[in-house]
Amino acid sequence: MSAPVEQIKSRLGIVEVVSGYLKLEKAGINFKACCPFHNEKTPSFFVSPARETYHCFGCQKGGDIFSFVQEIEGLDFVGALKNLATRAGVELSSVDRQENSEKEMLYRALEMATSFYEEKLKDNRDALNYFKDRGLSEELIKKWRLGLAPAGWRNLYQELHAKRFTDEVMMKAGLVIKPEQGKVREASPYDRFRERLMFPLFDPAGRPIGFSGRVFGPNPPENTGKYVNSPETALYQKSKFLYGYDRAKVAIRREEVAVLVEGQMDLLLSHQVGVENAVAVSGTALTEEHLKLLKRLTTNLVFAFDGDLAGFRAAKRGVEMALQLGFEVRVVELPLGLDPADLAKQDPALWQKAVRETKHVIDFLLEVLARGADKRTLARTVQKEVYPYLLQLANRLDRAHFIKKIAQVTDLSEGVITADLAQFRLEGPMEKKILSPSVGASSRLKRLAERLFGLFLLAKRSPAKELAETNYAELVAGLATQKEALLLQAEGDDRGAGFETTITDLVHEFQREFWRESLAKATQELKLAENAQDEVALEKWLKICQDVSSRLNQLN
Repeated sequence: MSAPVEQIKSRLGIVEVVSGYLKLEKAGINFKACCPFHNEKTPSFFVSPARETYHCFGCQKGGDIFSFVQEIEGLDFVGALKNLATRAGVELSSVDRQENSEKEMLYRALEMATSFYEEKLKDNRDALNYFKDRGLSEELIKKWRLGLAPAGWRNLYQELHAKRFTDEVMMKAGLVIKPEQGKVREASPYDRFRERLMFPLFDPAGRPIGFSGRVFGPNPPENTGKYVNSPETALYQKSKFLYGYDRAKVAIRREEVAVLVEGQMDLLLSHQVGVENAVAVSGTALTEEHLKLLKRLTTNLVFAFDGDLAGFRAAKRGVEMALQLGFEVRVVELPLGLDPADLAKQDPALWQKAVRETKHVIDFLLEVLARGADKRTLARTVQKEVYPYLLQLANRLDRAHFIKKIAQVTDLSEGVITADLAQFRLEGPMEKKILSPSVGASSRLKRLAERLFGLFLLAKRSPAKELAETNYAELVAGLATQKEALLLQAEGDDRGAGFETTITDLVHEFQREFWRESLAKATQELKLAENAQDEVALEKWLKICQDVSSRLNQLN
């Protein structure tokens, strides 16, 4: 496989590939951008054309064009290889012949099953009419490869068996079920999906990896739910899969927001009327893995649920997780009794407008809670329902804005609400984030040390003598394993006439930060000695404070 890999790398540069997803800015001989893999406001994601690598100093992700496409598209290596080969115009016949590998066999079986269900749908007028009555066009039915699992125990099994797929492959793909021991009638595996409308589930590369089947027909299977989903397999993990993600990812990047709906029909009708940045969970509740998948594309998330408190509470856990991960969370308020599929079918323009005119989750909550509530009761309810989300806001201006709104709806003063909020403590899933300490000055000192380490490597010189009395050596111990990443960051600095000046300035900045921290610690010890009326310790720490202050004055 090395031959096609090298061919692709010779035709596609790292800057060309990454700039297809991110807006890169020049940074010395390299490029930089805000990282697509975690939330940040200051760029810490660097791309090196010379090394053909990337590295983020925030989340520590790094690698080459293949690892980048794997990460941002959610693909395995073979998927990334095929993706980049198409862009580079490289033939992958050798890769395509690797059909004996287990995963390739599973992909082939699932592709064959998808085609089988598609053909069965074409032959069933009732099933086609059901989809059309729900508002789906023939074009969308074909585009999303919807199908029908016919009645009968072994229709698909016999089809795949004739194409020489083994029972083991069919079972591992989640397409058939092994019968219980001792039942002669069911000696061979039988179809998992029977008499069901079939919704293929696609990975980010657009390959079928499973199915969701909705019951359909005059004699539906007994003791089964309305929907049956593929089991967990080597290709399909429910907690990491979002329905429609493969088709929505481009629109999510373009619109800079993802719209989360609940079911397949909500998703399909949304896409049909132009809301192409919609995705849906399938067979499970919203998970942190789902949100991390979306966060590769955007930090703006819109929830669509019924416009009442019950609808919000049903999605509450998902909203909490999204806020904890740094999403800006907004809400599409639906008319009572209507879901996105109903609204998209009845009035496409109204659904499009609703998606455009979303409300911040706190605005939505305040409006819903204020309906018909008296002021006294409302204040208590707001404290319970709204404060947890208010405390999640990192931006002080946003927090001040909502404190003012709460004051307006409760007839309390902003001062009372601010004081109440300061004493509020959370219980449950949000507590860890709210009460965790913020990043301290020592973290800044460590970042300065890492940057100096890279600059010294690039300049091929030893650390400055001025750092001997600081804890620089302790902070950079073990950084040799990060050599490439730190060199990449250092290359962003000017290597011309100003390069030595950059190093000198950073050395002085490190020294000032070190002695500022030392003074803060010494001052704290001095206060403890004063409180304890310890004359010996008081004299000791007073002298240290004087010495450190003198050093700081000299540096300044």
